[in-house]
Amino acid sequence: MIAEAKTRFALPIRALAAEMRLGVATLSRWRRWLARGQAPVGRRGPQKVKPLNLSALKEQIQGLGHGGKRSRGSGSLHRIYGAAISRRELDAMVRAVRSDFSRQRRAEIYHVSWLRPNLAWAMDDCEKTEYGAHGTLHLHNLSDLHSRYRLPPLAADHLPCGEEVAGHLQDLFERFEPPLFCKRDNGGNLNHLAVNQVLEEALVIPINSPPYRAAYNGGIENSQGEFKGYLDRLSWKAGSLDKMALLSETAAHDLNHQPRRSLGGKTACRAYFGGQRIRYPRRRRAAVYAWVHDLAAEVSTRAGKPVITPVAWRVAARQWLVQNGLIRIQKTGEVSPNFYQKSDHN
Repeated sequence: MIAEAKTRFALPIRALAAEMRLGVATLSRWRRWLARGQAPVGRRGPQKVKPLNLSALKEQIQGLGHGGKRSRGSGSLHRIYGAAISRRELDAMVRAVRSDFSRQRRAEIYHVSWLRPNLAWAMDDCEKTEYGAHGTLHLHNLSDLHSRYRLPPLAADHLPCGEEVAGHLQDLFERFEPPLFCKRDNGGNLNHLAVNQVLEEALVIPINSPPYRAAYNGGIENSQGEFKGYLDRLSWKAGSLDKMALLSETAAHDLNHQPRRSLGGKTACRAYFGGQRIRYPRRRRAAVYAWVHDLAAEVSTRAGKPVITPVAWRVAARQWLVQNGLIRIQKTGEVSPNFYQKSDHN
């Protein structure tokens, strides 16, 4: 290109260098390298002088602790091979292997679909980051796992304590009727004594997520993202946290009336109220609760545990749901929440 411009427009090298915002020495050096058949620009950074044992490097990359976004041990690996390969090239190799591991994990996960409205709810807390001087909005959300119906959230300028969560649950149970199951993570306010009492009185079976497995409760995690996206788009309408709290209730209403492909084009509101909602009388709810409780107690006893563990609750709940045809389990290519390590829930 430089030679063509020089011949066509009869411009000196200095003028071409100024037009391309390059130094004359740099442009001349590039021309000399091109004349010798060499690349004019090499890789950035010092040249690597140590020979690279590629097979050993690939084997060690396979042995790293690959997560969803990071691979534990990659920094130590670069310190070992830093004289033979650049960090940029090593990171690219690690990303490729991590992507393969992620695809393999997704292929081994089972997707669990809840087949009836009001069969199971999920609850969790999230924060909407600061709005200038207005502070942070805390949302306590609940969602029906079959219909994706967003129940009215509890919004405040602080994280709701256990008593507030329990009171909100009690209000929703009276308004919508309690589900048979309630999924939650291991937050202290969600596992408060007052919350457990409300669940037990309503004969709602708690299903706690395994520690450090946010994907287990993926249905509510997706709901949190929808709430945050809605508030991001319309937060300009609210000038204070009180108005943001009101806007979160509007968000739940609007999200419940959007057609969803996962529901065959129906809205969450129609799927929840127009479907075959679980409305067991108390005697039947008590029988379900007792069946799951007894099996969970047996599982815990066989494992040598003095009290019923969260794992036992999950195993017993899954067994009852499968026997009664209320969930569908199938392999999926997308990560969703799971009952145990290789199965997931939506």
